Amino acid sequence: MGPTHWWPADSRFEIAIGAILTQNTAWDNVEMALGRMKAADVLDARSIVDMPDETLWAMIRPTGYYRLKATYLRAFCQWFLDLGEWKGDGDIPSLVRELDDDALRRELLAIRGVGGETADDLLLYVFDRPAFIADRYARRMFETLGVTDLPQSYEGFRRRVMPHIDVDSWSIPEFQEFHGLIDELGKTCRTPEDWNRTIVAEYRMTLP
Repeated sequence: MGPTHWWPADSRFEIAIGAILTQNTAWDNVEMALGRMKAADVLDARSIVDMPDETLWAMIRPTGYYRLKATYLRAFCQWFLDLGEWKGDGDIPSLVRELDDDALRRELLAIRGVGGETADDLLLYVFDRPAFIADRYARRMFETLGVTDLPQSYEGFRRRVMPHIDVDSWSIPEFQEFHGLIDELGKTCRTPEDWNRTIVAEYRMTLP
C-alpha cells in the first residue's frame, strides 16, 4: 500500500493550515482554498494575520464555516509567529524544542479551533513528534479487527492506544506512514465486503 507520502502539501506550514481547514469538510474543498491562497501568494502566517476579513473569507469560503475558520487560522498563525524566527521549513520543529510532547500538545489544544485530532496532526506532521491520530478511519479499522470496547471520545481512544505504541522504536516517518496507511485503507474500505478483500482481512486485534 505504501509509501503514501502523507500528508499532501508543499510545506509544514501548508500542512498546518490544511489541518485546520479540513475540519468538517472534504479535502477537495481544502485543496481549492489552499490553491487560492497560493495563487495570491498569501499562504504564510503574517499574510493571514494581516489580511482583511473579507479577503480571507473569500479565500477559504469553499471549506465552509469560513468566518469561524478564519478566526481559527488567525489564532494559530499568531501563535506560530510568536514562536520566533525560523530559517526554513525544516527548522520549524526547532521552534518548540524546549517543550516536551505533552506540553506542546497542551499548547496546541489551547489555540482556538484546535481540537484533539488537529493537535495530533500538527504534532506529527509539522513538529515531528510521535502521535497516534485517533480519527474515524482508525476507529473503523480497530473495530473491524475486533476491538469492541473502544472509548467513544477522541481523547479516550487516543489514550487507550498510545501506551501500546513503542515510541522509542518507531521513527517519525513510520508514525506518519502508519496514519497514512490507516487513512488510505479507510477511504477504500467502507463495507464488510471491502474489508474482506484487503490484506488485513485475516487478522484480528486485541488491546489489553
